[in-house]
Amino acid sequence: MIKFFRKIRQRLLSENKFSKYMIYAIGEIILVVIGILIALSINNWNETNKNEQEQIVFLNNLKNDLTNDLKQLDEILKFQKEKLSSVNELKNQLLTNRDFEKIEQLFAKISSSGNDTYFPNTGSYTTSVSSGKIASLNPSSLRIAITNLYERFYFRLIYNGEIYDKRDDEVAFSQGKFFNKLTLKLNSKDVIEDSEFVNLITIVFDDNSTYVQRGDETKSEILNVLKLVDQRLKE
Repeated sequence: MIKFFRKIRQRLLSENKFSKYMIYAIGEIILVVIGILIALSINNWNETNKNEQEQIVFLNNLKNDLTNDLKQLDEILKFQKEKLSSVNELKNQLLTNRDFEKIEQLFAKISSSGNDTYFPNTGSYTTSVSSGKIASLNPSSLRIAITNLYERFYFRLIYNGEIYDKRDDEVAFSQGKFFNKLTLKLNSKDVIEDSEFVNLITIVFDDNSTYVQRGDETKSEILNVLKLVDQRLKE
């Protein structure tokens, strides 16, 4: 092909047909430009297609992470809500009925339940952030929702969980003054009159209720992101 065009140029120059040569030269330049534009278009299409495939892989991995996260969070919220119900009942007993046996049973139940807080799967999201691929995710509403879930809701729930775990350890340490873990009995009936004991239960209740609230908010946001991810994958 190159030899063919070269021969045409040489023939036009040898025949001294300069005007035709210029027209030919301009035509050849236009063909070259068109070829470059086509090559660029193909390259851009390949890059766009590659980026789209990478986004699909990321969204499928993210969906898998979030599905597992949701299952884990549901289990933890079930545990925390059952604990909150017992703590709330204990708090009401201390403030109203003051039934010592009931208070002792509820305190024993809470003390033996321990604590369980939430840590999400962040592998897919962390990888997308470190590689910069999250920045090219479309639509922007999906990108914003995913970032908001991980950087706000997850961060806040983890932070509250760390505080809650620390406070639960402090409560476990302090309760030795009022409760025998071997016998699962309160040390004396005077305990329910102790303001320190009442404050201890109030602290557990406040931390527990705050954590449940944060957990419910996070669950709603996970469901919202999963809905947006499914919509994007169906496009």
